[in-house]
Amino acid sequence: MDSWSNYLERPETPAESRLFAHLQRQAKEAHPTEAIALFRQLFMDGNHYPVASILSDLDFIVDAGFAQSDYKYILNRSCYIFINAWWSFPNHRIFIPELIRVFEEPATSPFRSRMVMRQRALAQEFTQTQQYYALQRTAMAIEAEWDYTRYSESEKPLETIVSRYPYIYEYNLLTRDSNLDQRHTVQAVRKEAQRKFDVSLARYEAFRATHQSAPESEKAQKNPTLLRSEQLDFAMQQFKGKVDGSNTQRGLAQHFLTYSQWTRSYRDYKRDLYDYLVPVLQGRFSQGKHHFNQRLADHLQKTLSQHDSQSPNPALTEYTCKRLLNFLVVESAQRPDHANFFDLLGNIGSTLTISLLLKIVLLCGSAKPWLEKRLAILFNHYADRPKRDVIWLVEALENTNIALSVNFSCSS
Repeated sequence: MDSWSNYLERPETPAESRLFAHLQRQAKEAHPTEAIALFRQLFMDGNHYPVASILSDLDFIVDAGFAQSDYKYILNRSCYIFINAWWSFPNHRIFIPELIRVFEEPATSPFRSRMVMRQRALAQEFTQTQQYYALQRTAMAIEAEWDYTRYSESEKPLETIVSRYPYIYEYNLLTRDSNLDQRHTVQAVRKEAQRKFDVSLARYEAFRATHQSAPESEKAQKNPTLLRSEQLDFAMQQFKGKVDGSNTQRGLAQHFLTYSQWTRSYRDYKRDLYDYLVPVLQGRFSQGKHHFNQRLADHLQKTLSQHDSQSPNPALTEYTCKRLLNFLVVESAQRPDHANFFDLLGNIGSTLTISLLLKIVLLCGSAKPWLEKRLAILFNHYADRPKRDVIWLVEALENTNIALSVNFSCSS
């Protein structure tokens, strides 16, 4: 049984309950600067805290047998008590990154006891956990405030631009121990970030429509992506415009959905699905033994082949779309092989690759979060790499931003 399961099943001690209640009062009543100072004094210094009983409670927690495995969850929850309380107030929200970085600051006062030494050691260990990495990315997402030039240096690690991709927030800013309040906060962060991007993209699109050839257009209306203007224009055409002379991607998906209602067998459905997808690939891969089109056809043919004679149904089609995304992007965090995704990007480019994935999620709404999770897995896999080394992934993430914005935003 892992440590999270143990923590989840272990009854909360009275000391923990009193600690959390105390922090909740501070989050509501104290100004953020005062609250952060007290937070630092309690969890990092461990000396002369104004509420002696809370210091005693923390000593009990630190000395308990469960501390080694559970203290990271206790600290994570303590941080989120303040994040949840401050998020609704923009004037308070700006203090969240400072609170999170308290753990990166060395304690300045001498420790008063063996208990404080252990407390500081556990706090230091916390900075190496998945819980703290998620908190750091939360700080980056809040701090960035959609300043698109803030992280332009190519040597910065990929994770510094997590704020640009709202669709991976739940998978990069939360961990298994995140409670409902934490999830609501991150969903609110995502919603606001998505709204800002949608507005910026719509304004840019409107400006380009009337100033297409004006050399000063880029300066007058900022490109809200990390793509070049011509790349962004091509992406908008693919994701929103007519891709076959008369139909948009959404229109093609609707035609397929209408037609597939009359498909007699699951085998026929998979053949029709291949025909629906393959125009994006035609003529763009070199022929040969490992031709991508054939690999795609083989994958679909083998998918749930035991059900080939059945009539298609929602469960079968959803499973097929999700399995297809695993095949095209990445299987899982445990099996992060993404050779097919890399192959697609190298042969048809990032925009057409994302266009292929968009065709799938337009058929099956429940596949959209599945795609988002696949991309989050890749983001996590390369999070510490310099951006210059993963330009292919940055371009794919940027194209996904555009595709989801123009097809799934409230204004679409």
